[in-house]
Amino acid sequence: MEFGKLESIEHIRWDLPPDTDQTVSYLQSLPRSQTQWYLGTPSWGSRTWLGKIYPRQANTSQFLHHYSRAFNTIELNTTHYRIPDEELIKSWREEVPNGFLFCPKFPQLISHRPNGLQDKTTIKTWQNSLEQFGENLGVSWIQLPPYFDYSQRAILHRFLEQWPSELPLALELRHSSWFEKGAILPALVAYLQKRGIGLVITEVAGRQDVLHTSISAPFVLLRFIGNELHPSDFARAENWCERLNAWTRLGLQRVFLFAHQPDDIACPEFTEYLVELFNRRVNANWNDPLSGASKDLLI
Repeated sequence: MEFGKLESIEHIRWDLPPDTDQTVSYLQSLPRSQTQWYLGTPSWGSRTWLGKIYPRQANTSQFLHHYSRAFNTIELNTTHYRIPDEELIKSWREEVPNGFLFCPKFPQLISHRPNGLQDKTTIKTWQNSLEQFGENLGVSWIQLPPYFDYSQRAILHRFLEQWPSELPLALELRHSSWFEKGAILPALVAYLQKRGIGLVITEVAGRQDVLHTSISAPFVLLRFIGNELHPSDFARAENWCERLNAWTRLGLQRVFLFAHQPDDIACPEFTEYLVELFNRRVNANWNDPLSGASKDLLI
């Protein structure tokens, strides 16, 4: 990921913003339930994972099968470039166990193309595609481009007003005009809380202005951008473990955490570390046993 990448991170402070009253009040209002935890990576296609979470002799057609036995969710960035058809989604679902969730990224035809948020035909095609995931659908998320600023809020509002509530949705905002002292603008958060639409949290070294702790849905989708297993990656993971655990005690129902590393090479090692960390530190029950590298974990 090039967004927010820095040549040197030695001067970065990794403190998380404090929770807002808006976040705390919302979490406390949610119906109490056992928190479900989902940890994964941005993709499953890296050949550098052979001998790690994939058998050394595995071919690419087997990667998703092995991936879904190690982790229980996927960020699914491939859908940003192509809307998958029913046959392709069916083939993906056949490879994964019950309880595995896909979190598909919105196609760039909607998120980045001029008037994409107003293109009802493409949006309907995308919604139909999401429905094909059935019980394997986690949260779909739309990454709005860095130039999509607060002045375009009316366009965003019209899009959100038409989004069906049965398809879980999260927004990733990148322009600094949406942020205020470590939080998303309160008026937007209040609207999203009424709709149960989430806000993606992305932590990356070079754009700490967009790091926020605003929660507007019963779930959190956190994109954690690491730095080649630098010691700060592990300290940051500890910070997030503490914060997410606090949110679950307040009422958060689902956590989706996606670990990024440069070129995805170290993603398996770091995600396995996160699994072990959360097993040690989080008082949680996980909803399905994993096999493979994370067999001690119930997710």
